[in-house]
Amino acid sequence: METEILLWIHAHASRLLELGFLLSNLLGTFWFCSSVVVGLATWHLRRGDRAEAHLWLALGVSTYLLQEWLKLGVARPRPELWPRLVFVSSYSFPSGHALAAATFFPLLARTWTRERPREKWAARAAAAALAIFIGFGRLYLGVHWPSDVLAGWTLGCLQTATAIWIRDGFFPSGRRARGEPRYDRERP
Repeated sequence: METEILLWIHAHASRLLELGFLLSNLLGTFWFCSSVVVGLATWHLRRGDRAEAHLWLALGVSTYLLQEWLKLGVARPRPELWPRLVFVSSYSFPSGHALAAATFFPLLARTWTRERPREKWAARAAAAALAIFIGFGRLYLGVHWPSDVLAGWTLGCLQTATAIWIRDGFFPSGRRARGEPRYDRERP
């Protein structure tokens, strides 16, 4: 069934879709995600928000290690159904791009809405749309099976939710880490 899904997607290929999904490929690369993680961890540290910086760094490291270990442990070959537009050299399961997208974009939405609580639903919708765009791009480009992408999304959501739950459990609103800025004040 997974082969049929990929072939159906490929049957609807176009140059415009190729360009869009090549962009989605870039948004899930190690270098792009690493830049986002380091940039946001640094931003949080400069604001004195060590707990949130540690959250970004912990999820950055866990995302990389989780997908690398699972790829080596499962060792699932990638689909070979048509010539690829992008170079890939590792195993297929899980999709590291989908895992990273389901980890970092929701975390970015959280960071955004801590400063702008009225934009919570828009930020969450944008995070979900980007994760879907990146995951679907892996299917369109023919570099993952659908179950690889579903596993990446699931693992990303689970690890992010768990990390936020742990972080907020240690530093719930009203009890901040030393030097952590207050986010519960109304903005002018």
